[in-house]
This record gives sequence, structure tokens and C-alpha cells, in this order.
Amino acid sequence: MKRALTAGLLGVALLGGTVAQADPSFGLGLTYTFGGDWGVGVRVFHDDEPESAVLAIGADYKFGTQAFRPTVGAAYLDEDFYVDFSLGYDTRLQALDYGVGLGAAFETQPKP
Repeated sequence: MKRALTAGLLGVALLGGTVAQADPSFGLGLTYTFGGDWGVGVRVFHDDEPESAVLAIGADYKFGTQAFRPTVGAAYLDEDFYVDFSLGYDTRLQALDYGVGLGAAFETQPKP
């Protein structure tokens, strides 16, 4: 029984890795960080399908603190723009912060 379960889980893991493939898309935009700071940033989204919610990683340069801010978050991706909510780390203040962003999206695949 244990051997059958292990073989089944291994099969699902192997098939799951090949079936769920998504192409990334990219973004460039402005971010408002709660607390009053603005920044410019880049994002990489886990999928390129427009009109969907996607995961995002990226980085901002904050003008007020003159620091870089690596980010993770969620975004709504459309064919040519995105809106995101991010959690970031201000490298100068050494503190976590939240922000919202808006920008241009690239490498999206319009629905046929």
C-alpha cells in the first residue's frame, strides 16, 4: 500500500510539473508606498494571461528614502496595464512596507 501511494504521488508530481506551464510577463510602473513615498519599479508576473489575477515579484526605487525596495505581491493584469498590491522591504530604513502600483504591462498574450 505504501509503495502504491508513493508511486502515485510521484506520478502526480511529474505530470503536474509538465502540465502547469505559464509564460511570465513584465511590467514597469509607479508605486505609492503607504507612509507617503513614491517610487518607480519593475515587476515580473507569473502568467501572461490578461484579465486575470497574478502573482508578482519585483523591485522599486523609492524617491523619498532613496532606497531600493524588493517586493512580492498580487496584481490584476490586463493586456497593456497592471494594478498591484505589494509587500516590500525598504533597504535604507530596514523595514517592511506596503504599496499599491499602476503601470504598463508587456509580453501579455491576448485571449483568442
